[in-house]
Amino acid sequence: MDFIKEFDNAIKSGHIVAYYQPLTRAVTGAVCGAEALARWIDPNVGVIPPSEFISILEENRLIYKLDLAIIEDVCRFYNENKDMNLNFSVNLSRIDFVEVDMFSLIDDILKKYNVPSNVIHLEFTESTMIQNTSITRTLFNQFHNAGFEIWIDDFGSGFSSLQVLREYDFDVLKIDMSIIKQFDTSSKKILYSIINMTKKLGMHSLAEGVENYEQYQFLKNIGCEIIQGYYFSKPISKKEFLDYLKIRKIESKEDNEYWNKAGYLNFLSADPLKSLSNFNDSDIISDAAPLALIEFHNDKFKYYFINDQYRTELKKLGFETIIDLENAVNDEKYENRENFIIQVKNSILHGDIQRVDNIINNVVFSHFTKLISKMDNKYLIASSINSISTKRTDFLVLKYSQSLYKTYDCVTEITPKEDSAVQIYSTAGFAKIYGTKSLREGINEFASNEVKPSDKERYLKFFDLAKIINMDGTYIQDIFLIRSGDSYKLKNVRISKIDNEKYLYTIQSI
Repeated sequence: MDFIKEFDNAIKSGHIVAYYQPLTRAVTGAVCGAEALARWIDPNVGVIPPSEFISILEENRLIYKLDLAIIEDVCRFYNENKDMNLNFSVNLSRIDFVEVDMFSLIDDILKKYNVPSNVIHLEFTESTMIQNTSITRTLFNQFHNAGFEIWIDDFGSGFSSLQVLREYDFDVLKIDMSIIKQFDTSSKKILYSIINMTKKLGMHSLAEGVENYEQYQFLKNIGCEIIQGYYFSKPISKKEFLDYLKIRKIESKEDNEYWNKAGYLNFLSADPLKSLSNFNDSDIISDAAPLALIEFHNDKFKYYFINDQYRTELKKLGFETIIDLENAVNDEKYENRENFIIQVKNSILHGDIQRVDNIINNVVFSHFTKLISKMDNKYLIASSINSISTKRTDFLVLKYSQSLYKTYDCVTEITPKEDSAVQIYSTAGFAKIYGTKSLREGINEFASNEVKPSDKERYLKFFDLAKIINMDGTYIQDIFLIRSGDSYKLKNVRISKIDNEKYLYTIQSI
């Protein structure tokens, strides 16, 4: 078949169409988009694979016509199925931009069909960027400014260069199937490193060529966000794709934004919650910390993901499976449920990392939570657990002080003359150690953030450091309305003299 001779007629006759390979959100299993791939369907020959005609079109500098035809076909499909809110990625060749003003032509097509630019994601191979760097950077800026996402395709293939990641801003890094195909120890180490790198660079990750459950589970567990490959589906026709979507959950636009924020969480970090807070100096590659993703909705919890380290910590607390834990925290009779809800609500309210110390089944542990994303009244929370070794002295102290956990919400040692404080433990969600750098600043911060505004002035008078240093008795105490989750409750605040310079500050629920 003479592809060059038949090419223009094939486009006019609609013989060149897009086939769709679904993109799947690793954590949820929902369809979050599709890659549009060119297929030439000849009435006499049948489906012609792209390997037979792509290189010929590139050699004859006609590939831009094919890429534009696929974008137009995708726009028609989008308009026919607007209610699905799907996104599509399309491949562009480096030759496209030598021959024509590709930006203007793509923009014209989207305007013709009234398709938003954020629906179409543009995939470029690294070879496009290695040549004509200044021109490419200008072009990428045009597309980015117009609302398009730029994806780097086939990362890890023969053209790979880390220089490209330094020179350009990408939204998504697509890992080449050649790395996944062999899937031996070396491949896993490479995949681990690539995913870790994408998180540090603030990019989203996608793995193509995923063919089995083992590959899928490994990629999900190391934090790869999107999966593409035969394990879910081969590239299929428009009709087959619509049939596929009838039996799969489709990610809405709101869900897409919600889970994209979760994508910045580094599952491989030694301190994943801090890695969300731009603590770059401490975000060093090491063994992954215990990590879970929890959705909080209408006072109910759903665990979307836990890693092996988190599972190990749960078993120490007496939970054999994640289902056991989920059932417990959703049971209104569970004794730790209220504290858990308060901690999560504080995460939502404050946005920073919340820490609560507790004991379950004779195991002392710290529980850390941080808000990652929200949509309406649904909140995605990152959770980490750190149990304290039974061989450590502080374990014994905490173990035999378990009654304190039942009595007090917070215990902090303060030293007014040194303007310092050390939080000993907290079970009420006072994760921020107010006064770490300055006790005086901490008093004001606590009053502003945790004390009900109507009690703030009275609390500040109570916590007058000069008065505390010169107190006559061994303690002072008063009752204040202090934040508990998203409301305020009456709590007893007491400051007790330990010696001439140190005092114990406690908060006790009434």
